[in-house]
Amino acid sequence: IPVPVPIRGLAEAVQWVQKHLVRADHAITRIELNGSDVDFSNDGGFQIEDCPLDEGSDLRMKVDSPHEICLQTLDVLRNLSSVIGRNLKPIAVQLWEHKGLKLPPDTAAIFDDFGLMEELLDHVLVLFDKRVDATNVCSIQAALHKAFTALRFAVQQNDWKAAAKVLLNQVEAPALELASELTSVEKVIFEIVADRNVDKSKKNPRPSAVHSIR
Repeated sequence: IPVPVPIRGLAEAVQWVQKHLVRADHAITRIELNGSDVDFSNDGGFQIEDCPLDEGSDLRMKVDSPHEICLQTLDVLRNLSSVIGRNLKPIAVQLWEHKGLKLPPDTAAIFDDFGLMEELLDHVLVLFDKRVDATNVCSIQAALHKAFTALRFAVQQNDWKAAAKVLLNQVEAPALELASELTSVEKVIFEIVADRNVDKSKKNPRPSAVHSIR
């Protein structure tokens, strides 16, 4: 897009795009400079490390609507929840048999996934459309939060058997239930998006073709 003002740096370019091209209900979700992704943060205001641009710079940005962002987050969270729920039994067995003072290296990754699940769940609930009934998701979130709190306490105490019990009795079922519930939520959001697109097409109908007969 031709920019009618001189822009010398990446931060200035992104700021200009946000001000003039990004709608209030949309957000920049990806920035690529000269073929490489650029890290940035939207928490507490947009933050990005500045770097100089020149005439040969190739700057690309991806802008998504709230529904698109929500669906992308839902998809990641649903897959993560499903994978976690299906793989807890062997991890629980390993913890039950563990005798060491530290978490087994093979199981450490799943605990990182638990943290990511909590973050994504908090994030997606904020993105839900008002027409989405989030009652079940909130209930599952509360159950998982309680389970993860108990799990962290067991790990801090090096109580591996207690940790194994929490995984099987408090995490496995809610994780699988969350994956199923998010599938239903995705369908609702797809329907909302489809209805909105229909409304837009009604408000902005395409001009009908006029055929002349001679």
